[in-house]
Amino acid sequence: MRKYRRLVALSLIVVSAVVLAAALDAAGGLTGLRAFEDFTLDLRQQTTPESFQAGRGERASEVVLVLFDEYSVMDTLDGWDWISPFPRAPLAELIDAVSLAGARTIGVDVYVDRLFPGLNEIDRGDELLRESIARAGNVILVTPVEQTDSGPVMTPPHRYFAEVAAGVGSAELPSSFETFRDGTLAVRSGSGLEPSFALALYAHARGLAVDSMLRDAIQTGRLSLPGLPSSVGRIPPEWLEGDAEAEGSIVPSRIRYVGPPSVADAEGPPGTFQASASGTVPDLAAFLPDLFRGKIVLLGTGFHEQDRFRTPFYSYVPQAAGAGRPPSQPYGWMYGVEIHANVLQNMLDGEYVRPTGWGGRLALLLVVAALAGGVTFWRGTAWGAAAALLGALLTVVFAWWAWAGLVYVPGAELLALGGRFRWVPVGAPIVSGILSYVGSVAYVAVVEGRDKRHIKRAFSKYVTPEIVDEIAEDPAALRLGGQKRSLTILFSDLYGFTTLSERMDPEDLLSLLNEYLAEMTQIVLDEGGTLDKYIGDAVMAFWNAPKAYPDHADRAMRAAVTMQRRMYDLNRRWRGTNPGHLDLSVRIGIHTGEVVVGNLGGAERFAYSAIGDSVNLAARLEPANKTYDTLTMVSHATLSAADASRFRVRELDYVAVKGKTEPAKVYELVGEAGVPLALGKEEALRRYDLGMAEYKGHRWSAAKALFQSALEAYRDDGPSRIYVQRCDDNMAEPPPPDWDFVVRRKEK
Repeated sequence: MRKYRRLVALSLIVVSAVVLAAALDAAGGLTGLRAFEDFTLDLRQQTTPESFQAGRGERASEVVLVLFDEYSVMDTLDGWDWISPFPRAPLAELIDAVSLAGARTIGVDVYVDRLFPGLNEIDRGDELLRESIARAGNVILVTPVEQTDSGPVMTPPHRYFAEVAAGVGSAELPSSFETFRDGTLAVRSGSGLEPSFALALYAHARGLAVDSMLRDAIQTGRLSLPGLPSSVGRIPPEWLEGDAEAEGSIVPSRIRYVGPPSVADAEGPPGTFQASASGTVPDLAAFLPDLFRGKIVLLGTGFHEQDRFRTPFYSYVPQAAGAGRPPSQPYGWMYGVEIHANVLQNMLDGEYVRPTGWGGRLALLLVVAALAGGVTFWRGTAWGAAAALLGALLTVVFAWWAWAGLVYVPGAELLALGGRFRWVPVGAPIVSGILSYVGSVAYVAVVEGRDKRHIKRAFSKYVTPEIVDEIAEDPAALRLGGQKRSLTILFSDLYGFTTLSERMDPEDLLSLLNEYLAEMTQIVLDEGGTLDKYIGDAVMAFWNAPKAYPDHADRAMRAAVTMQRRMYDLNRRWRGTNPGHLDLSVRIGIHTGEVVVGNLGGAERFAYSAIGDSVNLAARLEPANKTYDTLTMVSHATLSAADASRFRVRELDYVAVKGKTEPAKVYELVGEAGVPLALGKEEALRRYDLGMAEYKGHRWSAAKALFQSALEAYRDDGPSRIYVQRCDDNMAEPPPPDWDFVVRRKEK
C-alpha cells in the first residue's frame, strides 16, 4: 500500500514538474528560459568541428564573399567621395569582373530601389550597373518588405534594374534583440509568398524555378527543401487567406552558422568563407579566375555600421590560435551579406538546425524529472540532489552530442548518431529536474517526515536506532491493525525476585530491577529483537517484525544464551556489593510460529505487539522450566527454524500446556556449540540421551539407571531427576502400550 502511495505521489510530482517546466519554456521570453536556451545553442555552434576552421579555405564551399571596403568609395586625390548609397560604377565593375571570371550566380546585397540622376551624370553609375547586370545574366537583387494597410508587400527593385536581373529576393531578416540567430526562407507579400535572398540564390544556382517552389508551399502549407526539418518552413494558414491583420511576414529558420565571421583583410582572423576586399577583386578575377569560377558570389558591405550584427561567434575566442592569430583576439561583427551566406550554405548542404519535437522534449523532461524525483524518494535528499545534478549534466552532454551527430570525448569520436545539428533543449529539462527534486524533498520532508517522526517516537523504545531508521522508511508498518507473520517470541521471568523483594528496601529493589531490565533489553536489541513489553520483572520480545530477519530463530536463541551469561555476571556483581545477596535466575521460553503483529489499540494510544496461539505457547514454556528445573526451554518449531548445529540442546518432553490439546516437543537450550560446559555436565548430557532412548522403549529400569548415573555425573541436572521419578511411577503403574509420552500441564 505504501509503495503504491509513494508511486502515485512521485508520479504526480514528476508530471507536475514536467507540465510546469513546459509552461515556463513556452513563456521563455518572460522567464528567461529562451535566452538561456539560445545561449547554450550559441555555445554548441562554437564547440563542434563544423563551427570553426583553423585556417582559410579549409571548408569547401560554393559561396564566395566580396566585401566592400573603404577604398571602393575613396577618391585617391580628394579623399572620401560618398559612402551611401554605395557607388554604382564600382559595383558594376565588380559584377563584370566576377561574371567574366565565371561566377555561376551573383548576389548583390545592395538596395537599388531608385535612380540617382545627379550621380549618374557624374559617373554614369546607374547606366553602368544596368549594363553589367544585363551582361552577366545571373544577378540576383535584393529588396525590402514594406508594411502597408493591406499587409506586408515586397517592393521590387527599380524597374530599370529589375527587368534585366535574373531574380529578386527579400533581404528581410527576423528582428533580433541582440544576437542574430534566425534567417529567412521566404516572406509574405500580399496573399502570396516571395523568396528570401538566400532562397533566390539557391534556386538560381541549382537551376530550380523558385516561383514553382513557392506555389507548392502555398498548396501544401510548407516550404519544402532537401534536409529542411518538417517542423520548419510552415506557412501560417491565415497568410494565405489574405488576412491583413495576420501577424508576421517572415518564414524563419534558425541559422546553422557554419563558422565565425569572415574578413577580407589578410591579417585578420580566419573566417568561414573565402572573402575578398572589393578593391582587389578586379585584379583577382583577372589573374586568379578560379577563385570565382562556378561559385555563388555575394557582394555586400564589409564596413557599413548599419549592416553589421552580433552572432553566436561575437567575442568568441577559440582555444587554439590558428594561422598566426593570437588567441586573445576575439571575433567581432558579422555583416548582413554573410548572414545571408550562412542561410544559403544551410540550403546548399541540406543541413539545418533541427529542433526537437514536442514529443522528444516532453520525454526528455520526463526522464530528468523522474530521475531526480525517483532517487530522492528512494535514496534520500542528498542522493536526489546528486541525481538532479547528474540529470542536468547528462542533458548537457547529450545536447552537445546530438548537435555534433556523434558521441565523442576529448580526443576521440566513439559513435555516430546519424544526422547532425539536432537542437536538444537544455534549460527546460534542467528546470524539470529541479522542480521534481524540490517537490520530492517537500513531500518526503513534510508528508513522509511526519510519518517517520511518528514511527521514531513509537519505536524508539522497542528497537535499536538503526532499525528505527529502517522502519521509518515504511510508515505502513505502523498502521493500526496488523499482518500475519512468522515470529520467534521470547518470554523471560526473574526467578527468586519475589523472595528478594520481601527482604530489600524498595528503592534498592527498584534500582536492581532497572539494572536487570536494562541489561536484558540491551541484549534483545543487540540481536535485532523488538521489545514488546515489561510485565513486572518479566520481559516479552520477538524477532522478525517490524524488521525482517531470515535468521530470527537463531537470534532469539543466541539472545537467550547471552541473557543467561549476563545473569551470572549480574549475580556476581550484586554479591560484590551485598554479601547477603541471594542469587537470582532468569527463566526463558522461546517458540516460533505465525502470529498477528502490528499496532494494537486506538488511534490516540496504541502499542506495537503480537498476539496469537504462538505467543501463548511461548508464554507457557517459560514457567514450564520449573517442572524440569531448567532455565531455557525452546520449542521444536524454533529449533527447526534455526541452524541447530550452532547450539547445544537436549530433548525434554512432549508438553501440552494449559489451554492447548496439541503437544509441543520441547528442548532445553544448554548453550552455544563449541562452548565448554560445567564440570560433569557433558557426561551427564551423554548419559541422559541414552536414558531417553531406553525411556521411549518403555524399558523403565534401564532408563532409570542411566538417569541416575547422569545425576551422579552432575547432581544438579534437573531433567535427569524428573525422569528418575517418572521411571519409578511407570514401573509402579505402567502406562498403556500406545502412550504418547505427552505430559499435560494443568498450570501455566
